[in-house]
Amino acid sequence: MINTITIGFLFLNFLEVMTANFEISISQSTLYSQKRNVNAISTNTTFIVNCKILYAQYCSIELNQTQTRSAEIALLFLEGQAPFLDQKEDLIYDGMDYDSYVQKKRNHFILIPSSNDKVYFTVLTNVPISFDIYLRGSQTKLCPNDCQGNGKCLEGVCKCDKGFIARDCSLKALQLEEDQNISVNGSHDPNFYCYYEKYGTQDLRLEISTKDDFNETLAYILIPDLVYLPTNNFFNDAARITKYSPLIREIDQRSSRNQDNYDSIPDRLIILLQGGQFNIKLESISEDNKGDQMKTIIIIICSVAGSLLICFCIFLIRRARQKRSSEKQSPEDYEMREKQFTYGRSSIKKEDEFVTMDNQIQSNELQDNCAICLDPLSNKQPIKYTPCKHIFHAKCIEKWLQKNQFCPFCRFDLKIDNLTQQKQLQIKIPVTNQIRIIRRNN
Repeated sequence: MINTITIGFLFLNFLEVMTANFEISISQSTLYSQKRNVNAISTNTTFIVNCKILYAQYCSIELNQTQTRSAEIALLFLEGQAPFLDQKEDLIYDGMDYDSYVQKKRNHFILIPSSNDKVYFTVLTNVPISFDIYLRGSQTKLCPNDCQGNGKCLEGVCKCDKGFIARDCSLKALQLEEDQNISVNGSHDPNFYCYYEKYGTQDLRLEISTKDDFNETLAYILIPDLVYLPTNNFFNDAARITKYSPLIREIDQRSSRNQDNYDSIPDRLIILLQGGQFNIKLESISEDNKGDQMKTIIIIICSVAGSLLICFCIFLIRRARQKRSSEKQSPEDYEMREKQFTYGRSSIKKEDEFVTMDNQIQSNELQDNCAICLDPLSNKQPIKYTPCKHIFHAKCIEKWLQKNQFCPFCRFDLKIDNLTQQKQLQIKIPVTNQIRIIRRNN
C-alpha cells in the first residue's frame, strides 16, 4: 500500500534534494515548544526538528493548513538526512502521515521518538500553500488532536468511544454487532460509515443488500493499517450493490498483528457506504456451520464423481460387448456392413435366403448344439439344415442369413439362385439323442 499511496504525486514534486528551509527545536517539556508559520513558495518544503532525549521522550509534529484552497499534502520524515530519491527512483523515508494524505485532510500529525540526531521533515504539496508547524514534546506517546474528546489515548493510539472512528475519533459511525440485521437510510449522508471492532476467534459473514430499484450502493471495505478510513481510491474490497446483486463476503479468522498469521478477522473493520437505503447483516460462522458446509461440498463432489464413474463403467461394458461381437463376426460380415453403410441396405434380400429341409436325416447325423447360439437342439424349436448338412435353429439361421450368405460351419455359399427353396419341416429327434444331449449339458 505504501507505493500505491505515495506514487500519486510525490515523484513529480520530489525531483531534487533540497536543503532545510528552517529548523525548530524543543528545549523543555511544554505543551507547545515552538510554532512556526510557513508561507511556502514551492511544493517542496524541508525543515529540521531537534528532539533531544534530555527534554522529551517523544515529539509530535502537527501541520495545519491555513489557506482555504484545496491541496494535497504529504508529510514525511527521515532521520539524519532529508527524504530523497535513490538511484532506482525509490522514495526513501522513515515515516509518513498516510491517513491524512489519503483523506486529503488539512491537518496532519506525526509522532517520532526523541533522538540526538537531527530529523528532517519534508512537506510535499501539489500547489504552494501556507501552513503552521507545531512542535510538541512529551514523556509519553501522544495522539492526534487528543482524540477530540471522543476516546482515550493509549500509547499513541486513540481508543474511540462507541459510535466514533478515525485516528482522532472525529467521525461518527454505526457500530455493527454480530448476528444482527440492520436497515439504514443513508440518503442524508453521502458518506455513511459503519464499523466492526472486536478481537474474536470466529469467522464472519458480511452481507450488504439494497431494495432500491433505481439506485445502486457503493461499498468500500478496509482493514485499518496505514490508512484508517476507506476512500474511493484506497480499500481492501469494494462492490457495486444493486437489488439483484448484494455484497456477500466471508472474512477469515485473524490473530494478532505481531504474530505470523495475517490471514484473519480484523479487530477493526471499517465500511464506507455511498447510496440510499441498504441492509447490513454480520453473522458469525461457527465450527458446526463450517462442518455442515464441508459435508455438503463433500456430498456434491462424491455425487458428481459417482455419476462419472457409473457412466465410465457403462461405457467400458458397451465397448467390451462390441469387441466380443466383432470377434465373432467373419470377414464377410465386415464386408456386408461396409456395403450396408455404402448403399444404405443389405445386398442379400430375404427372398435370396436358401435353406433346405430333409426329414429323413438319421439320428447319428444330428449335432448336439446349434453352432450359432450354442444352445442344445431339441424338438421344441423348429430346426433347419443347410445343403452342406449342418443343422441350426430356424430363428438363428434366419438371423444369420440376414447378415451373411455363408454357412457358419464350413463357409458354404448358401445363396444359390438356381436352387428352389423347399418348405420348412420340423425334425423329430429320437429320444436317445435327446438324452445324450441332456447328459452332455449336465
